[in-house]
Amino acid sequence: MKKNTRQLALLLAAAAGLGALALGQSPAEPAPAAMPQAAPSPVLQMIGLAAPSAGEARAPVPDAPQLTRWMDQREFPQAVLALQRAPLDADTREQLLQQLLARWAEAAPEQAARWTLATPGQAHLLAPLHDRWLQQDPRSATVFAGGLPAGPQRQALLEEGLLRWTAQDGTAARDWLRSYAPQPELDEAIARHASGDELARNSPFEAMDLVARITAPDRRWQAWQALARNLYDIDPERVLPLLAQAPGLLPAERARLLDELR
Repeated sequence: MKKNTRQLALLLAAAAGLGALALGQSPAEPAPAAMPQAAPSPVLQMIGLAAPSAGEARAPVPDAPQLTRWMDQREFPQAVLALQRAPLDADTREQLLQQLLARWAEAAPEQAARWTLATPGQAHLLAPLHDRWLQQDPRSATVFAGGLPAGPQRQALLEEGLLRWTAQDGTAARDWLRSYAPQPELDEAIARHASGDELARNSPFEAMDLVARITAPDRRWQAWQALARNLYDIDPERVLPLLAQAPGLLPAERARLLDELR
């Protein structure tokens, strides 16, 4: 982990040098003789905290070693905010920011996610942080998404989390799903997982149980159609007895599915 921190610090220092070159393309006018001022260092230029204007309070200025200390001490919010103020081109800043977010998601993902939600102007970082978190621990990342307030953000993160989690540990993900009442936000992820060939082949009863939990009637019917087709392709002789035990599937619906398979 420390090796990664030092690599990021080197990248920050390199970006500082590039920023300094860019800022130095136009020569600055000489300062009045009575008030000589030293030019800000490349590191200060990179951080975006060069000498303040007259009358402005002078806050402590972090440099590259300070950023490294923040990362070593897991004080990631300071490092993120400092990097965001850096006068770098958009691509360079984004590259460095993603590496910093990866470090934070590895060290303290829930802290990182809660900070993005609680800090004004930082909510846009939740999605990339959550993506990094899913790579480390899909279960905890999905559970966190499930606890967010209802809305498009929760739905998107929860759906992505379930897709990743079911791919890695379907049994645990399905157990978690069954511990909650059916929710519209889960419909799409459930439909994709439950109607797939793998679950139909290995655990058809679990697949049918999940399809029955889809709240939207149209999406639930589409999932029944896809699941029935997979069951038929796997073993045509088992389709009728399996569908006869499908929870929530009406006799007329079962007959319609069988007609479509003929």
